[in-house]
Amino acid sequence: MSSARLAGTLAVLVLLCACSEGRGDPTDGPRLPAIELSPTTVGAPYEAALPATGGAQPLTYTIVGGQVPPGFAFSSSEAKLTGPATESGEFTLTMNVRDAAGSEDTRTWALKVWPAPYLGEDTAPNGVVGSSYEYTFVCAGGRPPLRWSVADGQLPSGLSLSPEGVVSGVPLGSGSYSFTLRVQDASGATSEARRGLPVLAPGEQTDGGPLPSNFPLSVGNWNIEWFGDATYGPTDDPLQLANVQAVLADAGVDFWGVGEIVSTAQFNELKKRLPGYDGFLSDDSTRVSAGSGSYTASEQKLGVLFKSDVVRVLRAEVVLTDKDFDFAGRPPLRVDLRVTRGSSTVDVTALVVHLKALAGAEEYARRLASAGWLKGYLDTSLPTQRAMVVGDWNDDVDKSTTTDPDTQQKYDTPFRNFVNDTQRYTFVTQALSLANVGSTVGRSTFIDHQLVTNELAANYVANSTRVLQPLISNYSASTSDHYPVISRYDFGQGGRLLKVTAPNGGETLLAGTQYAITWTASGVDTVKLQYSVDNGGTWRDLAASVSAASGSYTWTVPADASGGGRVRVSDTGDATVFDVSDNTFVLNHAAQQVFINEYLPIPNNVPGTSTPDYDQMFVELLNTGSTAVDISGWKLHDDKSYSGAEPTRHVFPAGTVLQPGKAYVVYGGASAVPSGTSNVAYASGGDGLRFNRGVNVGSSGDVVYLVLPNGTVQDSSSYRDTYQGVSYNRSPDASSSGTWVQHSALNASLTASPGKRANGTAF
Repeated sequence: MSSARLAGTLAVLVLLCACSEGRGDPTDGPRLPAIELSPTTVGAPYEAALPATGGAQPLTYTIVGGQVPPGFAFSSSEAKLTGPATESGEFTLTMNVRDAAGSEDTRTWALKVWPAPYLGEDTAPNGVVGSSYEYTFVCAGGRPPLRWSVADGQLPSGLSLSPEGVVSGVPLGSGSYSFTLRVQDASGATSEARRGLPVLAPGEQTDGGPLPSNFPLSVGNWNIEWFGDATYGPTDDPLQLANVQAVLADAGVDFWGVGEIVSTAQFNELKKRLPGYDGFLSDDSTRVSAGSGSYTASEQKLGVLFKSDVVRVLRAEVVLTDKDFDFAGRPPLRVDLRVTRGSSTVDVTALVVHLKALAGAEEYARRLASAGWLKGYLDTSLPTQRAMVVGDWNDDVDKSTTTDPDTQQKYDTPFRNFVNDTQRYTFVTQALSLANVGSTVGRSTFIDHQLVTNELAANYVANSTRVLQPLISNYSASTSDHYPVISRYDFGQGGRLLKVTAPNGGETLLAGTQYAITWTASGVDTVKLQYSVDNGGTWRDLAASVSAASGSYTWTVPADASGGGRVRVSDTGDATVFDVSDNTFVLNHAAQQVFINEYLPIPNNVPGTSTPDYDQMFVELLNTGSTAVDISGWKLHDDKSYSGAEPTRHVFPAGTVLQPGKAYVVYGGASAVPSGTSNVAYASGGDGLRFNRGVNVGSSGDVVYLVLPNGTVQDSSSYRDTYQGVSYNRSPDASSSGTWVQHSALNASLTASPGKRANGTAF
């Protein structure tokens, strides 16, 4: 948060505190109510009555300070505010009441007006029959929480939309589906938009046609110093605008990430002077989710400019907003792009950044921290996507620009975490840094970088990154103290295409069994097969050369336990032509001493209600070995908690030992734990086990994980459908290699048997 924004916030707090008790004696004069005004949304009906108590009638009300939100009306006789508002913002208003005897009271209230919700051009990706699908729709504006629904039309069979805007499940049939998406915010304001979601048959082309032999994309980033600011940076704003327009028009770059944009009006004028370009800034509530809450009109903002006939923005949001301090009040702007050439498309994600400036130890520490947050976000949210991070990183990648005060030597680069992870990331600007090329005027340090994931690095045109040094008189004083940086990519494959179709995410593969890896290929003779157990961090070879036309390879699943499995298929003649499983799958041990033997995803209802008794959810572990096993620190997860999106469901406490031949049951809540029973507990995560309902009842199914303290998956089971009160059980019972069946298939008289054998007897 900027110092100006902090000072403004403190000023409001001081004002509220100073006025919170009002003036005058409440025993003989009027007293205004000490309440908080509910926030609202542009366009939503609103009414708030603020009448005083006490005092000699009649009472007269007057607004004496602050501002009534535009569009609101104020009734001086009733002390009533009515909407709707026509503009968003954070407002304060001060009211005075005076009675017939001259006594008075004054009070100040704060009132936030959120921008109206807006569904832009958010486009869900294609689904594939039989493959797990999940996509989160995005809304700009709106007062949280937002609630999503389908107002008209139909989602593909097998998919459902959650109130949080997540469409998920496993598509059951191919076709083109159309529906009207509706979002409603906490004030009741709504927005609707028509959406399409095609579902393709397995192996069907998903990328808009074969990629042409030549498919270029140029990318640039530029810190345009204090662009449009009346106080800082170049003093002649019209001249700066003219120079920037000339540089951008001459470069002809397809996509720009820009920083230090202060004046929105100046930015909009720049767009007008660049025919064929579109763009927006990070505080644009109509196009960017979570932007207006992180950036104010007077701050330096991030932005994008792009050729609208080449680049289409699918969604935009400001991310890592909770790390605002480390990012110097400028959290990254994420933009998901679809690049089109002819009938072919490629999707790329860009993050635009402007990290903490200056060369002190404290500023270095914040850049170091922000590098950690960035890598964690990319590792988790974009593990296999073509992605880039561009902008003003304010430090170098060989060694830091900051001197250690103790050693008087330069600190190590704060971006070492990226530099050393060569399997997944590449700074395409690193070669220029090592050659002592400078990205700012008068210096040899390089601080304006472009980082790309390995998926995008495969399309990088070698040695294409360069610094533009415009031939502009007195450039640093008239235009910027940073130079533009551009690089080039080519997604062309000469008609060659590979697509992994199985395993493509969500499957559970049992060690020792045979599994058919499948793919589709075009223009490729032979392929190399590899697999990963750490979500693409490292790769292990399966087959050096297999006929691409065969489209299949029989894999004997190895004895690796992992929830991070992926398969990669690549052209043996050109490794830049490849594809990876869209999502992770699970690898299971062939046999384990301690394993999941039974679990209940959806329990019966609380007696007399229609609400499931979620405390009765359970997971049963079994030790079939001949020795006791210390399971201290082992964890239970569902799919969301395993991904890190939500907290761990249960951690077995220190000292937990499972004896041979015994079972251990973890329930969803305390009320389900039978009194006087050993080897039983309830979920320690605080929110229960939280398993999803099945696809057959409109949800998405789930995965149950048993994870060792080192993060290795000891056992797991995924389910598609659920039947209330019916557990899933190993078949045969108590066998680590058994398949999963509904409990009623093993015992017609029991639908579940937590802590007991499937036949109801004790272990």
